[in-house]
Amino acid sequence: MTLADIWPVRRLRVTTSALELAVPGEDELAELAIRAAAGIYDPQSRFLARSPVAGWESGPSPQAERSFLRYYWASLADWRPSRWNLVMAVKVDGACVGVQEIGAQDFGITGTVSTGSWIARRFQGRGHGKEMRAAILHLAFAGLGADRADSAAWSTNAPSLGVSWSLGYRSNGTTIRAFDGARQEQINLVLDRERWESHRDDIAIHGLGDEVLELMDVKRAASR
Repeated sequence: MTLADIWPVRRLRVTTSALELAVPGEDELAELAIRAAAGIYDPQSRFLARSPVAGWESGPSPQAERSFLRYYWASLADWRPSRWNLVMAVKVDGACVGVQEIGAQDFGITGTVSTGSWIARRFQGRGHGKEMRAAILHLAFAGLGADRADSAAWSTNAPSLGVSWSLGYRSNGTTIRAFDGARQEQINLVLDRERWESHRDDIAIHGLGDEVLELMDVKRAASR
């Protein structure tokens, strides 16, 4: 048996005409750790990183790289069908440019996923943010049969909010949080199945077999 036979999620990929989302291997993890330590695109991810629940923290090398690796490995160690978080490398022309995540709690009951992402500074401003979100939403709705996708961004994070609005999300209220010693407003966003529209035929899901669906608590996909 191979590692992918034991943990079939490793085979999962989503491809578009512009990029690929894939479960990172050892070399890709090292590349992502270096990108993360050098700086990321989405301030919301930095908030999650500094929360006591999950995430990686900025700092000097190699502590920052190790922090990202711990975050990734923790997501695997904590995986169970009732609560999971899939961290995927975003690859453009073979290079890792960032991370796209999708997670859920009790998906078989709620039909709801949440997403988060970051892009390395040197790759920002090239349209990757919208493309990777479109890819992960395709996995959520077309692949897993989700009913709803949640996201969030700081009120000052215009690029992230712009991606959400362009893909059909609507506002779902706000949350006031403390970040970097200051009061910050987080805008909560939701995209339901009725508002999700995908007219693209260049997005494909690979490796989403029955064993993967079982690990994600996907029970109602056939009825959606």
